[in-house]
Amino acid sequence: MSEEMKPPSQSIISTLRIFAERFHQSSSCHKYEDTEEERQREVLRETARETRTELKHLLNYLRTTSSAELSEKRSFKNIGRLNFKDCPCLPSPATIKVINGDTLNTAIDMLQDPEAKQSLEKSYPLIINFASHTKPGGGWLNGAMAQEESICYRSSLALSLDFDDYPLALEEAIYSPYVLVMRCDVESGHELLSPPFPPEELPVVSAITIAALYQPATRKIMHEPPRKKQCGNSSWFSSSSPPSPPPLYRGENERFERDKDRNLTKSKMKLVLRMAARRKHELLVLGALGCGVYANPPAEIAQCWLEVLEEHEFHGNWWREVCFAVHDPKNNGNFKVFHEILDGKQV
Repeated sequence: MSEEMKPPSQSIISTLRIFAERFHQSSSCHKYEDTEEERQREVLRETARETRTELKHLLNYLRTTSSAELSEKRSFKNIGRLNFKDCPCLPSPATIKVINGDTLNTAIDMLQDPEAKQSLEKSYPLIINFASHTKPGGGWLNGAMAQEESICYRSSLALSLDFDDYPLALEEAIYSPYVLVMRCDVESGHELLSPPFPPEELPVVSAITIAALYQPATRKIMHEPPRKKQCGNSSWFSSSSPPSPPPLYRGENERFERDKDRNLTKSKMKLVLRMAARRKHELLVLGALGCGVYANPPAEIAQCWLEVLEEHEFHGNWWREVCFAVHDPKNNGNFKVFHEILDGKQV
């Protein structure tokens, strides 16, 4: 290994840990001073610069630079339905797990799962990168921090995203077969994995980069009050009738205003699953597509995923594991919605 490959300084690690704690408080509208926010962004810019340098050494050592730069752009206009004869027909359907965790950490856990060994002989775990539709890697070189940037700080993903492929059209996605993971997450200070691990033991995943609709029109729906029952001239709220099943949307929730936006979102999800199946990926890490700054309605996105995964095209046991990584450290956001709708379903 090159002598230039040194772990990040303790001051950087400390600052990143502080940043992680404060970043996760942003949902409560906590406002930071401009100077503090800029300092945090500069730490992440330095992390990005270091990532690019370290990756060059690691990939040269592993002789996988060309693999890390490889990608393929596909569209649901030119990728057809799956053919059942290509289905691996695994022994049982996958049971969806919704995990309150980071995308890459969830994929790394899959790599360590003994039950996934047979699938890993065919392909790596597949993650989804919730992309900026205009810029490869989003704002990772400028200290931004969302799901896409968090992946780029920790891995070789950005090397496979070519400026010539942008902007991504509504129907397009990019497949990256080889993504080397070389850092811990931001909560761990983005410490390098090598050392202590030898480069040959670093985790590798595959990725599909796809952009959600940007801030689609939505509408609110309200939980309906109990209906009155009539008996003669009197009326009352029934207290003895059997309970109704809980509604899909609890309390006040958002839905797509336009059917075309919902249908387009489902087409994007089908594209992801078709690309995954054609590349023989049986271990999937999906997530809350567009439920951050792109402002897609979380309950609708979760329901769309379920509807697509249950479509006849994907019957036959294509997947060994299907996990939804929904990073929600305060447990007061998207995780609860996705867990309620998806967790435990068999697909």
